[in-house]
Amino acid sequence: MLTQERELRYLKVIFFVFGFTIMSWLPRFPEVKAHLEVSNGEFGSLLSLGAIGNIFALLTVGHLVHKYGAKLIMQTAFFTLASSIIVLSHTSSSFIFVIFLIFFCVGISAFHISINSQGFSFQDRNKKQVITLLSGYWSSGALLTSIIAGILVDLVSIELHIASVAIFSLIVMFRTISIMKPNLVKSNENPESNLKLRETFKGFNFDMLLSAGLLCAIMLEFAVGDWSAILVKEDFGVLSGIHTLPFILFTLSMIIGRLSFHKLLDRFSMQKLAKVAAIISGSSFLIGIAAVSAIGTKSHLLTIVILSISFSCAGMGSSFLAPSMMNAANSRSRFPASVVIGQIGVVNICLVFVVRWVIAWTAEATSLSIALCIPGFMLLLVPYFSKVFKSA
Repeated sequence: MLTQERELRYLKVIFFVFGFTIMSWLPRFPEVKAHLEVSNGEFGSLLSLGAIGNIFALLTVGHLVHKYGAKLIMQTAFFTLASSIIVLSHTSSSFIFVIFLIFFCVGISAFHISINSQGFSFQDRNKKQVITLLSGYWSSGALLTSIIAGILVDLVSIELHIASVAIFSLIVMFRTISIMKPNLVKSNENPESNLKLRETFKGFNFDMLLSAGLLCAIMLEFAVGDWSAILVKEDFGVLSGIHTLPFILFTLSMIIGRLSFHKLLDRFSMQKLAKVAAIISGSSFLIGIAAVSAIGTKSHLLTIVILSISFSCAGMGSSFLAPSMMNAANSRSRFPASVVIGQIGVVNICLVFVVRWVIAWTAEATSLSIALCIPGFMLLLVPYFSKVFKSA
């Protein structure tokens, strides 16, 4: 068995590489969109269809983890997402794009459930809160891959870039998972593991308060990932490379927020932190979007400065909201952690699917600036749902 320190170290590596891999293509979405020759509305709709894969995985993988153990599911899931992202960066066919996007999202959700189950297992065994910390390492991987993408955008083709990332990450991930094998969640480790799938569906609990709060908390992260590069490059005409800076700073702020969150929790209640953070995050994002919309394309430098400040504040404020709500969900449910993640994930993905479509077609009918105000306003609603932390 690995020591507590070594297990946590390898968990950090897994979360880091996961973020590094799946976020590697987001800064190059303008090129993906150009390959497919689609409009903003069509591109957003195609991305939304990935929810089909998310839902399939979220409904099944929690049970597979507890039946077969985490190692097999983690390896299968990461191979699926790594091979799929290579195809997604190469294809110019919308049909092939959707098919492999579904596989990609199956892999993401399956791996997400597996590693978070392992994180909750570590918490339970060591009585140490680490989920928000591990989310910070996920964001660190996303940050590094965004910086690399910004540097390579005019130097290396998207096909070579993404294939290299996927293959490198696959090797590192398989090696790390093998080392962690003694500490990974085993099959039928707990009596609760024997829950049958139909029993979980029978006891499926739609926690409306928590689901609505999680949606409002997480939607900005989805929207920034989907649209920030396209907004800055296409709508405001900022040069390639620099156009990734607001997203990079958003991610950097999320890392800082997630890694330092425990210090704030020592001084303030989670409910109070959620209220203040959501208001700061939503307000700064909306003010930034309004400001750059007002100046238009007159000054690219001023646009980048305003968006960088706005996105940084938004990332910092929203950084710990979603991981904290997942902790609350686990505390409020009688099911194993992997099943809880699957249940809350199914509801969340369905809701995210709808909002992504709304954002995409609002952008098509009006502009991306107006469409991106939607997740900003949603963050301002988080204080209404912060009471979920009282019973966590």
